[in-house]
Amino acid sequence: MPQSLDQFAGHLLIQCRPSQALAAAEVAKARHTGLVITGRSSEDTVRHLRAQGFDGLVLCDADRYSGTKRIPGRRGIHPAWCRRQHDLGLAALTDSGYLEPRDWIGLRTILRAAGGHRAPVVAMLPMAARWFATSAVCDAISREINKYEVPVAFAIEHSSDPFGVQYLLRGFLHVLRKVAVPVLLLRCDISALGALCHGAHAAAIGTISALRHFYPTLARGRSPSPGLSAFVSALLSYHKLETCQRVFEETSDMAQLWTCDCPVCDGDTPGRLAEAVEAGVAVFQHSLYAQLGLHAEIFRIARTHEEYVSIWHETCSHALYVHEQVAAVTEPWRMPLNLKSWFKVTDDPLFRAIIPHQSVGDGTAAAHVSSRREDAPGREEVSGRDGP
Repeated sequence: MPQSLDQFAGHLLIQCRPSQALAAAEVAKARHTGLVITGRSSEDTVRHLRAQGFDGLVLCDADRYSGTKRIPGRRGIHPAWCRRQHDLGLAALTDSGYLEPRDWIGLRTILRAAGGHRAPVVAMLPMAARWFATSAVCDAISREINKYEVPVAFAIEHSSDPFGVQYLLRGFLHVLRKVAVPVLLLRCDISALGALCHGAHAAAIGTISALRHFYPTLARGRSPSPGLSAFVSALLSYHKLETCQRVFEETSDMAQLWTCDCPVCDGDTPGRLAEAVEAGVAVFQHSLYAQLGLHAEIFRIARTHEEYVSIWHETCSHALYVHEQVAAVTEPWRMPLNLKSWFKVTDDPLFRAIIPHQSVGDGTAAAHVSSRREDAPGREEVSGRDGP
């Protein structure tokens, strides 16, 4: 019997290439989450993982929507692909093509085909950023999704970070509020955690930049940025290892913020990961452990939808405050646009006066939420491009 979509609820998933699946599965198994395996050989990879004893949640992303040979969404999906996912015991993620702006025929083609399959099926919607430009279009997207009553998974195309664009974040959250089916968000970075806090059914963080983003197809292709980037929890963002080491050295008075207790770092700082035998694997495993740790802490503390939103807003606020402290002694320094967007586009529903020193990472968020519960009795529970 295929895995139920209900099993994915609240999960921060790991999106990886087939070649990374074993290393990613090690983290997923330790943190009780699942994988989104992206690529044409994803089915063979699932069989290999099962043979190796990994029994966690898995989705297969055919990735027919990206690259120079991507197909348009109106070409539809392959029923056999969905059937094979079910045969593997998985919920099926459709092998959809790319949805360029206002391709309503393509959107309806994907939703209609997905709705005609035996559940569980998730309609993959790889969409251009301009789909989310206006509330009117977002309302129309929501109506189409609700009409076909099929769960959906978004991947949002952008040249950098879609959630660093305020109109896009606003539009995505608008759709998230309007649809009546489970919504997944794929190919994302730490904003995946923000989406979960705002009601997404599940979301996935990529192991590498190309899987934390859905880049547009360029005529000459896109040259990857050289070097390895690691996630820094206190900054809530990815940074090159050499940048990490420089910042850590220049901010010795903030040293307590930079150490990491994940199984990879073991109390050291992420800047030392360059010395690892397999640095690329060490970097992405550390980054995943760190973000899954934040996810676990938020989901341990929060009980209601308002509390999830409040803690996420406060976590972004605290990270921006730490960025300001770093910028005061390190030049040049850029504030992450996605954190600025989350802070400006969303509000803290429980408390308007932001206290920048409170955060999930330093353990004060629990007191932060607890004090707000006392101020608001009777609330009903609601179910709920990498930096330099």
